[in-house]
Amino acid sequence: MLDAMRDLPDRERRGRPDIVHYFLLNVLETPAGKEGLVDVYVHTYDGRMFYVEPETRVPRSYARFVGIMSQVLRREDTPRIHPIETSPHDIIAEKKRSGYAIVGLDEDGTLAKPEDVLDRNSLVIVGGFPHGDFRGAYSAERWIKIGEEVYPSWVVGAEVVAGWERRFLFSW
Repeated sequence: MLDAMRDLPDRERRGRPDIVHYFLLNVLETPAGKEGLVDVYVHTYDGRMFYVEPETRVPRSYARFVGIMSQVLRREDTPRIHPIETSPHDIIAEKKRSGYAIVGLDEDGTLAKPEDVLDRNSLVIVGGFPHGDFRGAYSAERWIKIGEEVYPSWVVGAEVVAGWERRFLFSW
C-alpha cells in the first residue's frame, strides 16, 4: 500500500482506480456492452457519482485511463464519462419505479447464476473496493454471490453481463 495512504481512515477501501479500469474494460467490451446495452454508474469513496455512457471506449492503457479519470474528477469536460448530481439511492429508487429488478452482488449473498435471477431490465450493484463490504443502505431486492470464492469486481461484472447475455441476447 502506498505510504501516502497509510494514515488515511478506511485506506483499504480507497485509491484503486485500476479496479474501475479493469471493470469498465471487462463489462463494456462484452457483446451487450458493444451493443450499448450496459450502463455503468461509478460511486466514489467520497460520494461522487459518474455516469459512463454505453458507447465509451475505455483506453487500454492504464496511464491514459488515469489521465481521463483525473479530468473527470476535476469536473473537466470529458467525452462519455460525466459527473452526475445524484446518489446511488436515487438511481436505485428511479430504476425500481421503472420496473427494474435490483440485484446486489455480495460475498454473503445466496449462491445463484446471474442468468437465473436477472430480468431483461436489471440494475446490478457490484462493489469496486479492494477490501471490505458495502457501506450504507443499498437496497437490492436480492443479494447473490456467483461462487464460493470472492472474485474481483471486474470478474463479477463480466460474469453478470455474460449471464444476462445468455438469458436475453443469445438465442442458441
